[in-house]
Amino acid sequence: MRHIRQLIRILATGYILVFYSEFVFWARVRPEDSWPAWLATWLVYSVLGFVLLTCISRFRVQSIWALFLCGAVFGWLTEGLVVQTAYEALPLSISFTALAWHALISVWVGWYAVRRALHTSARATLLVACLAGLSYGFWAIAWWVEPDGAIAPPSEFAQFAALTTLLLIPAYWLDDRMSATVFAPNRAAEIVVAVLLALQFVITTVPNAPIAIGILPVLLAVMYGALRRNQQAGSPTSLLQTQHPRAPVLNYLGLLLMPVIATTFYSVAFASGWRWHTNWVVYLITTPMGFIVLAVSLIKVWRTSPGTSPAGEPQR
Repeated sequence: MRHIRQLIRILATGYILVFYSEFVFWARVRPEDSWPAWLATWLVYSVLGFVLLTCISRFRVQSIWALFLCGAVFGWLTEGLVVQTAYEALPLSISFTALAWHALISVWVGWYAVRRALHTSARATLLVACLAGLSYGFWAIAWWVEPDGAIAPPSEFAQFAALTTLLLIPAYWLDDRMSATVFAPNRAAEIVVAVLLALQFVITTVPNAPIAIGILPVLLAVMYGALRRNQQAGSPTSLLQTQHPRAPVLNYLGLLLMPVIATTFYSVAFASGWRWHTNWVVYLITTPMGFIVLAVSLIKVWRTSPGTSPAGEPQR
């Protein structure tokens, strides 16, 4: 039963990550999309979600700074291993999208801040959902001016945003319910996942982007060293043990405000004929922010003396 509960938690985490990393990013149904493709993407993100949860558990991550380092590992594996976009526009591509989107938005906001709001109050949930919805709608209209984008009518965007968010709600609910069981990474599963990732790196990543062999291992090694330092700080538990497992059901329903706000903004922009490069606004803000938060996180973690709690520890 414990293994089943942990599998459910991994799959729920995978959907939370794929929602913010893929569905919010693309903000529409693309010509190449299909249910089998979405299912395969969810499973890939579930494997990466296992890596994220394992990092949080193994390195006893309690602070938001150490969590960002785990998010960096997740982001670089996504953009530097599964796909090779991390090497397309160096050095900026080190941040966007691995740090600027995956670590900041998918992990810090989607995995952590939204869940924290759910456990705080309905008001906090509605506030976070409103801000996320505005950001979602603001980003979505960027595809109207991109060569590989398209102008989807508001009805199509509304259906896409509503459906993916409706699936997000049970993902959060299941993740929280499964957190009553302590997440204990299985050594055999860790080895299998590590072998799969190594094979992906050798068979796909290096042939497509040879420069990866001198970048990705170094980035991951730096994260490992910092997270080992965090582990030695002496925290007996991780964020996986301190999350409250019983948020009120109504709080989860508050997340429905996200697609409502996003669709409202999208519809107003559509009716007004706006053609804004909102993606450049996001790039200019989040790309340097990714580098800055990474630097701050490394400093915070390395300055933590063994036996003390790192700064930025969430209080529950």
